[in-house]
Amino acid sequence: MAHFSGEKGQSLIEILIAFTLIVLGIGSATILVFGGQGLLIDRGNTVQARSRAQEGLLAVEQMIQNDWDSVSNGTYGIVFTNGTWQLSGESTIDDRYTRYVSVTSIDDNRKEITSSVVWETGGEGSRIVEFVTLVTNWQNVAPPSPDPGDTGGGGVSGNWQNPRTLGSVDLGPGNEASDIDVINKIVYMSATASSKNKPDFFIIDATDGENPVMISELNTGPSLNSIDASGNYAYVANDDAQAQLQVIDVSDINNPSITASLEVAADAGGTAIFFTNAKIYLGTYQNGAAEFYIIDVSDPLNPSVLGSYEMNGTVRDIYVRNSRAYITVEREVDTVAILNVSTPSSIVSEGGEYIDEAYGIMSIRPALTFIGIDTDLVIADTANAAAVATIGSIGIGGNVNDIAVRDYLVFIATSNNNKEFQTINVSDPSNPSVHSSFNFSQVGTGIDYEDNIVYISVRSNDALRIITSSP
Repeated sequence: MAHFSGEKGQSLIEILIAFTLIVLGIGSATILVFGGQGLLIDRGNTVQARSRAQEGLLAVEQMIQNDWDSVSNGTYGIVFTNGTWQLSGESTIDDRYTRYVSVTSIDDNRKEITSSVVWETGGEGSRIVEFVTLVTNWQNVAPPSPDPGDTGGGGVSGNWQNPRTLGSVDLGPGNEASDIDVINKIVYMSATASSKNKPDFFIIDATDGENPVMISELNTGPSLNSIDASGNYAYVANDDAQAQLQVIDVSDINNPSITASLEVAADAGGTAIFFTNAKIYLGTYQNGAAEFYIIDVSDPLNPSVLGSYEMNGTVRDIYVRNSRAYITVEREVDTVAILNVSTPSSIVSEGGEYIDEAYGIMSIRPALTFIGIDTDLVIADTANAAAVATIGSIGIGGNVNDIAVRDYLVFIATSNNNKEFQTINVSDPSNPSVHSSFNFSQVGTGIDYEDNIVYISVRSNDALRIITSSP
């Protein structure tokens, strides 16, 4: 009997101990679960806050880019009303988040924007995330286009960090686009053809960017490497060694026709072309004579050479502003050349720079020139052409074949296998950053901008891509 009673007491004690352990285990598990939930909630709150801060930064940046004087120095809240962002008081509260955006002028043409979001974390106090960017008054500092008939229209708008494709055009098998120019939403495109019997010049009506329509084509000879249009004419650099320059009448876009051609060098096709002030600046492959030519096209039916210059290498790209020609050349040294072309019959070198291969080039002003150097986009101060200074650079992952600049964004066509189209933010030229990118099936060869739409030519028969920002 005594033995039986002892077993019962021991069992009760064991049960109590086990129960206590279970309760303690449940308590510990509860603490772990709620602690884990707290971490997840805090992480989620941080993600939400970062998203709101970035949204505020982009919204005010766009307001300032659209109208430099629309936002004065101060701290503001913002609200989305009637499809647009608007300033509202000194801050705005959305759920648990308080957002405010501060604007500070650095000088007449630069403003710093700071977007902040604050939220309470319960017993741990408040937290804050901030994003900062620098905005430049590009409309004030950028000069007009070298071609008054092809200005590119208005400035950028919408969200270029999230671009979208509008439409595309296929040139058909055996054609690869080599360059592009757009005027009033009419797209002029050059191509290299697999056969001399195939067309290599195309006109596309992109009035409806989502549904561009091929309206005409023309066979000019071997192939076309570059194009620049103005008024009733498109000027093309032909691979034909007996007709490096061709002038195409596009006054009737449904029926283009070659109205003139010019041989400038024996046994060397045309590679690059630029039009401004009734003159054509033409580059060719390396040959025994000159590779750079200035041609009078004041009478487009009778082009004539005004002057030439020996580059000792194949010309890859040309950009002309005022009295200067900025040229990239395939050669061992000084792959970027700057020439004074104020007197076409007496062209003078002002300087050269870089030993790495150079591709696309565009100059906004002497102190702000954009160049594709090797696999980088380089921003350079070329005011002193004899001592070019690099302001900033960014790796692109491929050659920068062509460049278009509008406001604080640089649009580039590249050979990067995964990012043939890239948008680079250069609001701070010393610290450029990738804004967005797109992957195409082939290399980007040419690019143009007009009224917040980018047109890019691709080395593929699926040759035209039309891109714009998201709303």
